[in-house]
Amino acid sequence: MSIKLTDKEFKLFKEYIHKISGIHMRAEKRVLVESRLAKRLRHFGCASYQEYYQLLQKDDHEKQMFIDIITTNETSFFREPHHFEFLKQIVLPACSSHVRIWSAACSIGAEAYSAAMVCDEILTPRRINFEIACSDINVDVIKTAQMGLYPEKFTSQISQKYLKKYCLRGKGSHAGHFIIGEELKSHLLFRRLNLLEPLPNDMGEFDVIFLRNMLIYFDGPEKKAIVENVSKRLKKGGYLLIGHSESLFNITDCVKQVKPTIYTKL
Repeated sequence: MSIKLTDKEFKLFKEYIHKISGIHMRAEKRVLVESRLAKRLRHFGCASYQEYYQLLQKDDHEKQMFIDIITTNETSFFREPHHFEFLKQIVLPACSSHVRIWSAACSIGAEAYSAAMVCDEILTPRRINFEIACSDINVDVIKTAQMGLYPEKFTSQISQKYLKKYCLRGKGSHAGHFIIGEELKSHLLFRRLNLLEPLPNDMGEFDVIFLRNMLIYFDGPEKKAIVENVSKRLKKGGYLLIGHSESLFNITDCVKQVKPTIYTKL
């Protein structure tokens, strides 16, 4: 018989998730929390979610596991394609020297590799180097991104031209998957970051920052803090890209909208 998450327990986890990540877990996410944590209850033999919560307070390794489980989200290659067209048609042709892009909530890396394919196509023939920094609060998805190994279901999201040039079909234990080629991978750098915390001084500045489909998990004060924190690393004249269901209206004026979901730093 499955263990049910009580109202009191959900409130405990909701407050704990906000404390350690800033994420607001709304009521409609209750089923998600219950289903994702059920395996951890079984793993530890916990009789209730309350018992697992108590264990969580004493185990730093399990705390990171908890963050990874709760913050794993769906992603895809070339999601919101108008952003990649904007890169291809507007941003990259105007660049004359080393280009730096930051995928600030990179998840499993699909966004970063999509940007890398576009950069390689536009910049490499002009002998302009590029670098893509990738970060996430979730160490599991960062490991997946570093591997660059994905189920074949994702191939429908990538053009045949890019598949042929940048991806290899998996064989043996990797059958049913494809892997990103090492040359493209060499342009990506990975690190774990919490965007609500001060960012490392060695990050430098970026021409483009992808901050897509994560602000929806935060309320106004956290949205403002994240956008202003991240925008400190955006070059003047650089671009900040957010998700189609997100808006910075009445959140901050540190960047100015130039197109829907596209902002620049003045």
